[in-house]
Amino acid sequence: MNSLFRGFGSKLISGVQKNIFYHTPRIPRDTELGVHENADLWFHEKFGIRARSSSLICTTNFDQARSYGYTYRVTPIEPISIIYSPLVKDFLEHELELSSDSQSDVWAWLECKNFKMVRSVKDIEPDFFGEVMVHCEHYSVTPY
Repeated sequence: MNSLFRGFGSKLISGVQKNIFYHTPRIPRDTELGVHENADLWFHEKFGIRARSSSLICTTNFDQARSYGYTYRVTPIEPISIIYSPLVKDFLEHELELSSDSQSDVWAWLECKNFKMVRSVKDIEPDFFGEVMVHCEHYSVTPY
């Protein structure tokens, strides 16, 4: 079964945390604003969630999480929705594959990537190692 990891910019106290992006959307750190906003619209149309701005961005790949800071195992607290694509290891892949940040280009890229939504970490394909967007209001962390 997969585990979820996330790198944080500062150390956390183990235990239950609040997803600060759940009610106050994130500003993208590494993604161009146009791509971020158009992707958010697509995810909202497809899954009813503004996944790029209100989800906790995690990964099933410990090394990927470690590159973002202090690394913790993340356990989402229900209700949860997890959105990921078996074809996308890191959303930043769009930088190499998109010709523009237009809505039509971003939506076409997302459509061909086979994004799916699952309701449990155990439903993520066991051989998938990459980024997942976890939509939950609370989650628990333990240092890894």
